[in-house]
Amino acid sequence: MGNYRPISLLPSLSKILEKIVHERLYSFLCKQDILYENQYGFRPKHSTIDAVAKFTSHVMTSIENKCSTVAVFLDLSKAFDTIDHQILLNKLDHYGVRGVALDWFRNYLCNRSQFVSYRGAQSRCHDVTCGVPQGSVLGPLLFIIYANDLPNSLSHSQCILFADDTTIYHSNQNDNNLCTDIENDLNILAQWFYANKLSLNVQKTNLIVFRPKHSAINGDARISMKLGAHHITSVSSVKFLGVYIDDGLEWTEHINHVVKRISSGSYAINSAKRFLSTDNLRLLYHSLVHSHLSYGTILWGAAYQYKLHRLDIIKKRCIRNVCNVSYNEHTSPLFRKLAIPKLKDIYKLQLCKLMYFYVHDKLPTPLLTIFITNAEIH
Repeated sequence: MGNYRPISLLPSLSKILEKIVHERLYSFLCKQDILYENQYGFRPKHSTIDAVAKFTSHVMTSIENKCSTVAVFLDLSKAFDTIDHQILLNKLDHYGVRGVALDWFRNYLCNRSQFVSYRGAQSRCHDVTCGVPQGSVLGPLLFIIYANDLPNSLSHSQCILFADDTTIYHSNQNDNNLCTDIENDLNILAQWFYANKLSLNVQKTNLIVFRPKHSAINGDARISMKLGAHHITSVSSVKFLGVYIDDGLEWTEHINHVVKRISSGSYAINSAKRFLSTDNLRLLYHSLVHSHLSYGTILWGAAYQYKLHRLDIIKKRCIRNVCNVSYNEHTSPLFRKLAIPKLKDIYKLQLCKLMYFYVHDKLPTPLLTIFITNAEIH
């Protein structure tokens, strides 16, 4: 029952008004450069893959500099539902939303009510005293404003935010200093959560350690860290915004995950090929297989070929089933016929798009610093 939460049923006219207010408020925040640059949630031209790319780029740079990196992936309990209205209004006032505009937001947040309806029985209405309306247009933007000052509490670590997904990380050549610095930041961060009435779920908070391959410290040595009275679990791989990252950045865990996903899709296509047309099977392929192969390929598409080989085998099996041909049919003509790219072509395409956006300054600001051009050196 703890996983259930109220969803606001809002009229269409309300959502139209919210979109107008959202556009004006977001434009104001961007013009005044108020939003934290490493906040990737609910912002145009910012995606989950951008956030993961920024994080992995930092880790790889640290490893090249012979530094270890500790990353802590924080889990917040029902973050959108526990926002304190008065604190949010105070922050809006601090950022320059004042007068009539602030009164409008006060009216928007307050005096909402909720009830539960189940099998014809209906509970009494209860006032909603905290949280932003779930399912609203403005709710996500108000949350990232609420969490915008979170990074200011960190003295040593860097932070990546995707709405309520919070990741802090820090690099150092000395493991003892590394642990001390990030543990201090964690305890200060816990105070920030308490002051802002957000609940940190320590049991679901994990940390992962990235070390250079030839580090003097054994790669299996675990770093122990505490947050208050609780120990933070140290893991060898973690799911970060839909991508599994292992402590060696070898992408083994994520590729295994993708293999399981597309194997299920391959079975579904094989079962449906007897009564669906090629066009419908192609749609099924894009839904069940291609979506997994194309998500984050820019990150894991350069893994060792022997790891990617299993994906190629399953992908070819899917293409043969879509075209309903024999198991040993040559697949290159089938890929061209269906206008479906191979795995290596998906990776090359995403790489070209990344470089195009980089050259034309269309990437989020933090990603514009991950490359060094020849013009900067010569």
